[in-house]
Amino acid sequence: MRTIRHYAGGLRAMRGDSLTEALTITTARRDDHQLDMAIQLGSERTEEALHRGARSVAKRARIPGFRPGKAPYATVLRMFGRETLLNEVLEEVGQEVYKEALDQEKLEAYGQASLANVEVNPITFKLVVPLQPTVQLGDYHSIRIPAPEVTVSEDDVATVLERLREQRAAWQVVERAAEIGDSVVVDIQGSVGDDKIMDNHDWELNLKGDSGWLPGFDEAFVGMQAGEMKSFTLTYPEDSSSRYKGQTAAFEAAVKQVKAKTPPALDDDFARSLGDFVDVADLRSKTLAQITKARTSEAESKFNDAAVQALIDGATLAYPPQAIDDVVDEMVRDLELRVSRAGYTLSDFLRLQGQTVEQYRADLRLAAERRLKGRLVLSELARAEQIVATAEDNTAEMERIMGDAGDENRAASLREMFSSDQGQLFLLQDVLTRKTLARLRDIATGRAPEPTPEAAIETATQPEAAPEPAALEEASSEMPDVTLVESPVAPTGGSAAEASE
Repeated sequence: MRTIRHYAGGLRAMRGDSLTEALTITTARRDDHQLDMAIQLGSERTEEALHRGARSVAKRARIPGFRPGKAPYATVLRMFGRETLLNEVLEEVGQEVYKEALDQEKLEAYGQASLANVEVNPITFKLVVPLQPTVQLGDYHSIRIPAPEVTVSEDDVATVLERLREQRAAWQVVERAAEIGDSVVVDIQGSVGDDKIMDNHDWELNLKGDSGWLPGFDEAFVGMQAGEMKSFTLTYPEDSSSRYKGQTAAFEAAVKQVKAKTPPALDDDFARSLGDFVDVADLRSKTLAQITKARTSEAESKFNDAAVQALIDGATLAYPPQAIDDVVDEMVRDLELRVSRAGYTLSDFLRLQGQTVEQYRADLRLAAERRLKGRLVLSELARAEQIVATAEDNTAEMERIMGDAGDENRAASLREMFSSDQGQLFLLQDVLTRKTLARLRDIATGRAPEPTPEAAIETATQPEAAPEPAALEEASSEMPDVTLVESPVAPTGGSAAEASE
């Protein structure tokens, strides 16, 4: 479907004189927050369009007796006909009158209008115009959600440290009978009837129990020690995919070694081997802090999602399908960037997942709509609560990012990225989102006082304001390493520095 874009010029500018003939415009609202618009030109504008089309045709066509572009209007009209002349300039004229129609009807379109049909007698453009989203928040001050509680116990710390010990455990030969979780080195032969199905020597088998390839196989080695031999039989299950299902397999096994994982001692040397830890006490303390930070972040993210969803549930939203399409485009671009880092094209990556790009886009629409709703209500909340992001906020956020960079090279790279105009816009949005979510958390937990009229007036006079959506879209498109929103519901977590990973 062809589209009509905003056009800053007009018929007056093309002719250099004044056209007073008004457009005849009819509109009808659609259920999907779009507008059916018919724009009809009068006789004067139609005549101007015909003359313009004749000039364009005359410059290209061979007309006997005339040099290119010099044939009179009547001759061109007679040779090529009215419809040909109009088709020559319909798109250009359509762009002009679309802009004029928006101004005349005092409409602000969300994006490009779709050209549904064109009639040439009289000239009538029939368009579908996407409208700007609208948001009514409802009584959001009544939202109440219990504040998240984060608890971390010594048992939680012990579990993490035990996991670290297990990850660094070494296999060592033991002089005892094998147990599930051990590893055995065996010589083994197996057969089903006359078929030999196994003849392995010095085979190292990790005993996993139920996850074994044949039920009971791993367990057959439990209790065996090095130097022992054993004969045993197992039956393939009836529902097995093996061609031997329901048949019995016979095995002869000799255990040569039993190995067990031996984790390192939880001492100061182990603590220092893990990184910048002084001793075990320091390791415990920092592990406690890391667990607390992770659980706090997770709890805050869940709380934010619940609060934003409550905000959405109480709001009245309207938006055109194109708004969802734009978020889908953004999510597809994000995936395309991520898979390109791994050396894949988007099509190849999705083909490995058994999907086409079209299927993937269709699957994204529900998540994209949730994301769009979250953005819309948070944007409206920021406006309603007079929340702004200032230059000082940006400076503080930049310094925080630099402090968390870890090394000078990364800090320099981040500073260069976020010092650009696009980077500053991104930081501004990041800060504005955080401040808006903080305000929403205060409202939802009952901690937010009602704003006084004086405070509202003072905040409203601040020079800094939220960046325009178009500017934010431009910023995000120019900064391929960042994503404005991670949550499928709303931008609830992750800093600008984290987004740049």
